[in-house]
Amino acid sequence: MKTTTAALGLLLATALVGCGGTTSEDTREAGTGSSSGDAPKVAALFTQFVDQGNWDVAGYDAFTAMCEKYDFDCDYVEEASYERAPALLRQYAQDGYAMVITHSSGYAAAIEEIAPEFPDTEFVLFSYATDTKGLDNYSAWSVDWDQAGYLQGVIGGLASPKGNISILGGEQIPSTERAMALAEKGAQSVNPDVKVSTVWTGTFVDVAKAKQVAAQTINDGADFVIPMADLAGQGVHQAAADQGALSLGEYLDENSKYPSAIVTSVTVDMEGAFDQIGEAFTNDELNGQIEQMNAQSGAFDFAPFHNVDAAVEKKAREVLDGIADGSTEIPAV
Repeated sequence: MKTTTAALGLLLATALVGCGGTTSEDTREAGTGSSSGDAPKVAALFTQFVDQGNWDVAGYDAFTAMCEKYDFDCDYVEEASYERAPALLRQYAQDGYAMVITHSSGYAAAIEEIAPEFPDTEFVLFSYATDTKGLDNYSAWSVDWDQAGYLQGVIGGLASPKGNISILGGEQIPSTERAMALAEKGAQSVNPDVKVSTVWTGTFVDVAKAKQVAAQTINDGADFVIPMADLAGQGVHQAAADQGALSLGEYLDENSKYPSAIVTSVTVDMEGAFDQIGEAFTNDELNGQIEQMNAQSGAFDFAPFHNVDAAVEKKAREVLDGIADGSTEIPAV
């Protein structure tokens, strides 16, 4: 398996200018097209650094596991902005990559633009999708962020010592708006008297700004903070740890980073999803489908619990099991 990121070359720089994009010192280049033997060439785009935060850390780990299991010749680009995405996808396709996976719903427009030009390249989106535009070479693994948000709120409602929660979103996008609204309903389902505030940090990457916003919500009385801000959420955990509040991790077990603050995480089975992608590609079974990732499919779980009574985990798991078997319904928003 080969995984690389390289400095931006003249060819891609020219392509980006033509597409209205910009280049900077820390931009990256798509793969050079070299291949180890006959292994299929597979690439991925990540929105942030793959060794910082949580979202792309979890996604990169899943991508790497897939590449190793199926013996793909793999390459990736981190900090791949949505503006740069069409040029990156086009270059990968031109370089003979058989599949390109994008780790954010924000890449949908780029796939819709480029996929028709390269029918022999499979494009896969991981995060959230409702439509693949009838393109046979555009498939998606779509996470039910409504369920995830509801579960986050349930934990907050159970774990907040004083019943005062703050939910902190990153950028104001539809899936996060819905998740935040459902987190409030989840908290109220287990604690009708809970006080819930919602606030936007305006960023998925600015840790310092998120910490400042979280510190203010804690000063205003919140004792349990729920970040929905990817990398920027690290600032929320920092504020909680500094000020004696509790917090909730995202996507993977984050307790070791802030052990006094993080209660658990609502985890997403990215490794399982990427394994499905690798298997479907290997078996030539990618055909424009949307695979749903939800409680019913086993996509969600909780990391080990800390800093709370065992009854919190017991009740949270009852809710998760109820969603999975249909006995607990997610309310409309």
